Amino acid sequence: MNLDDYLEQIKKQYPHIRPLEEEDDIEWWNQGLDLIEAGDLNAAEEVFKKLALAQPDMPDGFNGLGLVYEKRGDRPKAEAFIREAIPKAQARVQAGHMDAELIDPIRADLDRVLKM
Repeated sequence: MNLDDYLEQIKKQYPHIRPLEEEDDIEWWNQGLDLIEAGDLNAAEEVFKKLALAQPDMPDGFNGLGLVYEKRGDRPKAEAFIREAIPKAQARVQAGHMDAELIDPIRADLDRVLKM
């Protein structure tokens, strides 16, 4: 399954979430990271799916999903989602909405996944 197909499945799973209508992006990011740290990967996956749908132009939901799949040992999905996050972050930097050094942790996540 390619990334676009997977994203379509997520949209069907959460039809009530509309892009750019949700404002809980930073809360969802932090919640998802806390859930990963607590080992609740299913709940973290749900949070990051919602974040990716709500903020499709932001890297956080995609990077978060990559982190979940990394923890599960699913390298192809982890790599695909983190690779999707990088150009989204680069676009945010170019638009002046994000500091360039914030791309470095995403690239480090990708490097770590590639070494799996």
